[in-house]
Amino acid sequence: MKKITILLAMLLLSTSATAAIKINDQLARNMDDVQSLGVVYINHNAAHANEAEKALNNDADARSAHYFHASMLHESGRNNRQLASAEIYR
Repeated sequence: MKKITILLAMLLLSTSATAAIKINDQLARNMDDVQSLGVVYINHNAAHANEAEKALNNDADARSAHYFHASMLHESGRNNRQLASAEIYR
């Protein structure tokens, strides 16, 4: 019984540390039942757009957001800089 209790506690702790979920345009328009936490911006030295999205996800996680919607993703052309922003929701 003690092992089951420990296992359940570990399972609950592991599920509470989930990453924010990226949502698409349609879902972002229909996010009526969630709280907007604002917008996060990054100016990231990333070689690819997916690295910039990961940085947005990390920022969303740091602000306890459950969802994020990347609203702007732009490569500056110099030094592989990725400029990006995302709306975040809880």
